[in-house]
Amino acid sequence: MKSWQEWLNKRREFLRKVKKMAENDLDKMPEGKLRVSTSKKQVRFYQIVVRNGQGGMYLPSENQESIKQLAQKDYILDLIKAATAEIRKINSMMKCYPTKTVEDVYARLHKARKPLVTPYAVDDKTYAELWLAKTYAENPYLPEERKFATKRGELVRSKSEAMIADAYYDLGIPYKYDYPVDVGNGRVKYVDFALLDVARRTIIYHEHLGMLDHPEYLAKNMQKLQDYQKVGIFVGKNLLLTHEIDGFPLNMNYFRKNIAELFGKA
Repeated sequence: MKSWQEWLNKRREFLRKVKKMAENDLDKMPEGKLRVSTSKKQVRFYQIVVRNGQGGMYLPSENQESIKQLAQKDYILDLIKAATAEIRKINSMMKCYPTKTVEDVYARLHKARKPLVTPYAVDDKTYAELWLAKTYAENPYLPEERKFATKRGELVRSKSEAMIADAYYDLGIPYKYDYPVDVGNGRVKYVDFALLDVARRTIIYHEHLGMLDHPEYLAKNMQKLQDYQKVGIFVGKNLLLTHEIDGFPLNMNYFRKNIAELFGKA
């Protein structure tokens, strides 16, 4: 998980950006502020120029642009006030923030100590490293079919899977290939990719269906998807699907773009 310090820094930069935009637009706004009056189910607008001015100048409906600008100005003034107060509070909090967090305790250990310790709290980078370091039983099915090399150095079963793996590698998304999934009753299915969503610290699975125009292949994978559902793995929740048939290969440009957006790498 990201530290509060990182979150506060990001929030402060966002507030500064919004405040600057508002201040720039404030110079373009008309004089005075807007008063809204409601009586007998009718709404009337007035422009108040003098501080503590009584009533103000009535703005007929034909002055819709002036009404909108005054409403925008009032919003801008309130926004600048709120942003200034929040930035001041964040600055105060940052001064009180500890220089050493619980995540830092493990991160700062000597490399010889780390294998001896089971950490209770780690930063995102360390969490991903520990997840990748965990070994798992490889798929025993036709290992000789793994002929396509990835940038990370492993062998996968198809050219498309190699391109997918390389996309994850290039985007810095931790993944495991041919990952075992317990689907109950002592049965194990091997998903093409298990992905670590580091920000949420959850696993997302990815199946690439590369031969949908082959009936036996299609039936086998439909059964596999049903098995996943029994253990809570659903498309749209924690399962990604890509597919291709003869004449319609996987479009890697679209895939990279969509994956980058999904994992916050865009």
